[in-house]
Amino acid sequence: MVAGVELTYNTNATALQMANSIFGSGVTVTGASYSGSSYSSGIYSNGDAVAGNVTPGDTGVILSTGRANRFTNDNPSQSNQSTNTSTNTGGANNDADFNTVAGTNTYDASYMVVDFIPTDDVMTMQFVFSSEEYPEYTNSVYNDAVGVWINGTHVPLSIASSGTTISTVNQSNNINLYNDNTSDQFNTEMDGFTVTMTLTIPVNVGTTNTIKIGIADVADSSYDSNLLIAADSVQTELVALDDQVTMQDSVTKNVDVLDNDVNNTTGSLTITHINGNPVVAGQTITLPTGQTVKLLADGTFDITTDSDFETTNFTYEVESTDGSGNVLETDVGFVTVETIPCFVAGTMIDTVDGPRAVEGLTAGDMVMTRDDGPQPLRWIGRRAVPAIGKMAPIRIRANALGEHGELMVSPLHRVMVKDALAELMFGNTEVLIAAKDLVNDRSIRAVEGGEVEYVHLMFDQHQVIYSEGLATESFLPGPQTTKSFEAEIVEEICTIFPELDLATGEGYGPAARPMLKRYEAEALKRRVA
Repeated sequence: MVAGVELTYNTNATALQMANSIFGSGVTVTGASYSGSSYSSGIYSNGDAVAGNVTPGDTGVILSTGRANRFTNDNPSQSNQSTNTSTNTGGANNDADFNTVAGTNTYDASYMVVDFIPTDDVMTMQFVFSSEEYPEYTNSVYNDAVGVWINGTHVPLSIASSGTTISTVNQSNNINLYNDNTSDQFNTEMDGFTVTMTLTIPVNVGTTNTIKIGIADVADSSYDSNLLIAADSVQTELVALDDQVTMQDSVTKNVDVLDNDVNNTTGSLTITHINGNPVVAGQTITLPTGQTVKLLADGTFDITTDSDFETTNFTYEVESTDGSGNVLETDVGFVTVETIPCFVAGTMIDTVDGPRAVEGLTAGDMVMTRDDGPQPLRWIGRRAVPAIGKMAPIRIRANALGEHGELMVSPLHRVMVKDALAELMFGNTEVLIAAKDLVNDRSIRAVEGGEVEYVHLMFDQHQVIYSEGLATESFLPGPQTTKSFEAEIVEEICTIFPELDLATGEGYGPAARPMLKRYEAEALKRRVA
């Protein structure tokens, strides 16, 4: 346990004062308003000294679905006195924007609307989301949510393609980004909170833009949640853009995450934190999911994976300093480490000549696709690995997902699921779900033991093909391709697809169907698996 120590709160701060607190370099605030109870917003300070491992900065703005000053307490022996801190405020109920993000009724909204003029076309914001809904109500209807809209358009959290909610970051989803506080490990009254995260926001240069930033209770008005925004972090001068890395298990890969970052300052860049932990060159951070990240002297990372077959995220903080060491600007970026979905050798693939074993296919073979009929196979790749832990294949029993034979695929290989509920939730009756997210330990389960050979099939565009009669995806290349394969394989892919820009992932085409995250797939899993 840690002692409870109060932050300093100014809950009398005006909307304009709050806006000027969080907006920084490269933007000019021209107007601001606030909606919510007066005690649900304010400017906090003394964060570094009192709660430096919780707040996104020493000072900033706090917006709450309860009382802002209940984010901390002054109990000398217990920082988290209650598991159900709750206030039914006078904030807006059923705000249309929040209802759309949440997909249901919302309550106690607390939000700012700010008009501003930016000097560049990409803006960023550093923030922390905390809640009393953690951990009991994760993946439930009580899914308190942060919402940000730029010029009327919702800005999603990039790692989730949705709003920042209880369900998107918690003890089971994006776990590297979550901190549990049920044992009073941190100086906050909240039961859980995120690491400092970021939004990357497109804006219109040289003209007035309008941003709406806030938080709301979802499904009921109970249990408080908070949004803390770091001072001066809404800015355009330094933007840490997302990085995606695809790796094999139990290997180390060097990654230059600063290479794509936008630096409009006059200073040089230095990484100061990995996943919220202060670091210096030579230091290694072990993530909750088991991977390690080492900061090298040249500012790059050596990322080492474990034996698990999974997609994980972590953050890094970068600062720009001048020749005298003065900090000019900071930002936070996301890094996503993922594996490549593939077929298991022995799987029968529908071709114009009938079903054929996937390992027997060669470039030029005509494979039957769901959308475009017979299509030539352009590239095939193979790799053998021990079938252990999360590298073990997923066995899908015959007829588990309709009329098809038994097959095995890699855990992240996506299977097409067709359901009317999918159209209501995602705008398409057909969606792609990773095999591991369909596991029910009955008809769909992991199979360990021995060695398994995974096979990649690539076409002129992402396709849905038939494996043992079941609709599944082909290989979809992305910006991570150069970091995913050996140099000779990358060269081979570039030769076959000269229009593919491996730096951006452009030139190949979109996914054949919406690809669901784990939490998005939960409702459909209960219906189809």
